[in-house]
Amino acid sequence: MSKTGWKQAERDAASLLHGTRFPANTGGAVDVETPAYVVQVKNRRTFSLAQLERTALEIERVGMQKGKHGVVMIKRSAGKGRDTPWLVAMTAGVWRELNGPLPVEESDS
Repeated sequence: MSKTGWKQAERDAASLLHGTRFPANTGGAVDVETPAYVVQVKNRRTFSLAQLERTALEIERVGMQKGKHGVVMIKRSAGKGRDTPWLVAMTAGVWRELNGPLPVEESDS
């Protein structure tokens, strides 16, 4: 089994979240699942904002169906031996579920 690339990124994300990794051959949109979250993991050299938006909306929908929060974990692939930080992205809807109304929404009340 490969210990590099996207498979390893999924294993690392599952370990970081203390979750379960679902291999790609299971056919689902979820790469990692915990009791509170469903996660789509991306390990790419480049990942456009449009791609991130589509992925966040898709995992949000999956999370809602499972009664969980959908998030995207992204790790930029910078080449062998060059570590990059994990980034976690979610829609404002998921953020609201986790934290309550956005400050801008509170001032509108």
